[in-house]
Amino acid sequence: MKLHILFFISFFLTSCNFNNTYENRESDKQEAQKVVDRFYSLIKQNNREEMSKLFGNNFFKVTHKDKLYQVIDKTENEYGEIQSDSLNSWRTFVSKGTNSFSEYELTYDVNRNYGKTKEIISLKKEKDTIKITGYRIDFDIVPNK
Repeated sequence: MKLHILFFISFFLTSCNFNNTYENRESDKQEAQKVVDRFYSLIKQNNREEMSKLFGNNFFKVTHKDKLYQVIDKTENEYGEIQSDSLNSWRTFVSKGTNSFSEYELTYDVNRNYGKTKEIISLKKEKDTIKITGYRIDFDIVPNK
């Protein structure tokens, strides 16, 4: 009987998941912002090789690096270079424990030479490093050229 009880207790303990979840913590937002700040800095420096290192492997399974570079080039050609950026909205979800994961989404208003863009950047923590997993640019209808 003791063996059955011991087996049941050990089975119960090994099947439990212990997680703490956090939504929209300021510290998580700041952690993700560092990656985005670096991303924009590298775009301004035209340092594409370093910039591409900020993206996760799953991003490049869907979008080739050349396509990413084309999007950046087209945006700069039509709307100009980045003059300034400001965080418009953000969401974070972090779960720590047995099944840890961290997801972030930051939306920026970006002022460019000839217009404005709204840029949505999705990020995910991969092995203790936050990587960009999605990058979407929404444009003004007509650039101010």
